[in-house]
Amino acid sequence: MKKEETKKLYKEPNKSETETTINVLYNEKILSIYTNKVDLQRSLNKAIGKATKEYIKGKSIIGSVWEIPLSEKSKITKIILKANIFEM
Repeated sequence: MKKEETKKLYKEPNKSETETTINVLYNEKILSIYTNKVDLQRSLNKAIGKATKEYIKGKSIIGSVWEIPLSEKSKITKIILKANIFEM
């Protein structure tokens, strides 16, 4: 019997508080992406999988972080091509 996945609930931030931060941590060899933009969180979940960390308030996800090793070039390519992280 398969365990059913629960649908993730995201809380939309105020437009003035929407942010996405992309950091290259050279010493740790990690690409770190933080966003509280709902569309981008869903897109990244679909393209590269579950977030490394999710910030939760109540029952809603208010932000997510993905930490991708720089050696995983195929994942980084998926982020750029499929997740549309540069959408304004």
